[in-house]
Amino acid sequence: MFRPKSTFEQWRIFQAVVDCGGYAQAAEALNKSQSSLNHAVAKLQQSLGVPLLEVRGRKAVLTPAGEIFLKRARQLSQQVEELENLANNLERQWEPQINLYVSALQPRDRLYRALASFYPRSRGCRVNLHERIHCHFNALQPGDLMLSEHLPGDRTGLLLDEVCLLPLCAASHPLAQEEGPIRSDVLIGYNQISLHPPIHRSVDWNDADDTGWKATHYHEVLAMLRLGLGYAWLPRHLVERELAEGSLIQLDLESGNERHLYTYLLTLSPESLGPATELLLRCLRNEYQGESSPLPHAQPQHGK
Repeated sequence: MFRPKSTFEQWRIFQAVVDCGGYAQAAEALNKSQSSLNHAVAKLQQSLGVPLLEVRGRKAVLTPAGEIFLKRARQLSQQVEELENLANNLERQWEPQINLYVSALQPRDRLYRALASFYPRSRGCRVNLHERIHCHFNALQPGDLMLSEHLPGDRTGLLLDEVCLLPLCAASHPLAQEEGPIRSDVLIGYNQISLHPPIHRSVDWNDADDTGWKATHYHEVLAMLRLGLGYAWLPRHLVERELAEGSLIQLDLESGNERHLYTYLLTLSPESLGPATELLLRCLRNEYQGESSPLPHAQPQHGK
């Protein structure tokens, strides 16, 4: 088993001597005798076999090796502080981690701003962000949060975003050359690229038969669209750049040119959330609807 030759206190003193500019100043800052600091740093250098500091006049100056070790020593101090904070947080029932499940449909900008707001106050709590094509409420465990387009009829959820899906193909695809609304009998003759499993099982959004190509991620669908391999329904927020540059074209369909879904923030038992999850929940609420907004019992709307 590895036995360290140095102690954390020696590394702490070494940092203090550098940060304070000398042994005398560090001794005053740490409320220790200057001789004890000299001894600690000398013992540290002796155990390592590497000089870390050299005294020039009244000032302790880092050696080239000392500069390298100082950076690592600061990382060590931060890790020790995080370990002790974690122990303190666990004692206060502060969760060590939060599982956050996010639908592939969910726009990310406001979500990421909420996470950025949470991070400085997270006290070492880790957020595990899981993207899913299907985020179903019955998969939640106590303490989990979910951003999903699936809202059970008997549940309360915070309404987050309206997601608009558009029928698209590459500018070079034959469908892009069609004039006027495209009839369903024409559309069925072309390859439809879609997510597998489908976005929402209760809504029949398949314009073609089941022979179309499938993918398990929107980015794969988008890549195949760019190659002219078919047409697909994609969220507007994922294709804004392609639409602006003209590499993708929105199709004019006889059956309608837009489909809409709504996403919601869900949790299993809001009254039993831990303090870290409650904080993240507040950050999400502040970003989407403001601190005072209630959690509405919204009903899902899957298409129009």
